[in-house]
Amino acid sequence: MHTFTIDRSKDRPDPRVLLHRSYYVNDLPRLMPLCRLFGHKPVVDGYDSQYGRSEERRKRWVACDRCGVRPEPQGDLNPDEWPLGTPYTGPHNGRLLPRQAARQLAKRGITPAYPKNPGPWPTNPTGGLAAELVIGRSHSIGADVKVGNPSSENVLAAHIGLGPAGALYLSSERFGTWIQRRLNNEGYESRQTGFSIHHGRIWWNLWAHRDEHRADDPKWMRGTVHIDPRHHLLGPAKNYKVSETEKVPVTVYMPEGDTHDVLVHLEQWETRRTRGRARTYWTAQWDCKKGIPVRNHDWKGDETYSCAWGIEGVTPDNPRWPYILAAKAAEQCTRDRARYGYRAPEAA
Repeated sequence: MHTFTIDRSKDRPDPRVLLHRSYYVNDLPRLMPLCRLFGHKPVVDGYDSQYGRSEERRKRWVACDRCGVRPEPQGDLNPDEWPLGTPYTGPHNGRLLPRQAARQLAKRGITPAYPKNPGPWPTNPTGGLAAELVIGRSHSIGADVKVGNPSSENVLAAHIGLGPAGALYLSSERFGTWIQRRLNNEGYESRQTGFSIHHGRIWWNLWAHRDEHRADDPKWMRGTVHIDPRHHLLGPAKNYKVSETEKVPVTVYMPEGDTHDVLVHLEQWETRRTRGRARTYWTAQWDCKKGIPVRNHDWKGDETYSCAWGIEGVTPDNPRWPYILAAKAAEQCTRDRARYGYRAPEAA
């Protein structure tokens, strides 16, 4: 068993977050009481696909229908002889070559054939558990449970978010396979059930595809309802851009000595409901055509920012607003450079 933790607050420092840390436990022995008492329940596992090379579109191997453990080797059965889900009654006499022997053959350009029959069951199956804890400011209010698909790294996962109080994320590797095989053992889409609250609405998913929205999904699978009383009393809120200033060229000076030509402008926006008063505010935008590098990459080049975020509190009444925005852009890029450990290129 191996345990370790990671301090996530180093990546996203926030004074409002008291703790943001991940905890991992690897190589944890799996209990599997039924399989240890009565033995494994071998069934034919695999997939049928319409993609890839013809010889790889259908694959069959052996797995335990209860705990999901596969023999070593797992086998390479004939799809025409072994339908998916049927009990496996064949032999377990497959054997893999020792690693040293496989390496010696590979040096000579010989690839040994993979065993067709499955081998013996592993004696000490293991799994992993992970948790991520946030104490303090969190970006979510809600809870959900995920049931992974047969190829998911995490078999089960759960999350609860309490907004300003924090959040907790849990996931398992191999633990909970019996549940996954009973509920979601076909296809490549994980399933999610839960709810979240944001933007004055409550959103829900009921056994919905986690990473895909389909046109034929039933309406009960996903939905949302307004819970903000202002929506029902005063009407829906809508944003309108009232006006904007001309784009003004300024120069952003970075602490490392590099300078960047930037265009800045202000936009006036109005938030209005059907009934009640409107709220008017200004936001600022900056744009750098070539971008300002904030993170190094060896193979794809330095990452840059070319467009900006909104900055409130700056209005055209202040004649020096372009220089204020240039300083804001330099401040944000400097913070990101410190976060990513940016190294400025050496002068030629």
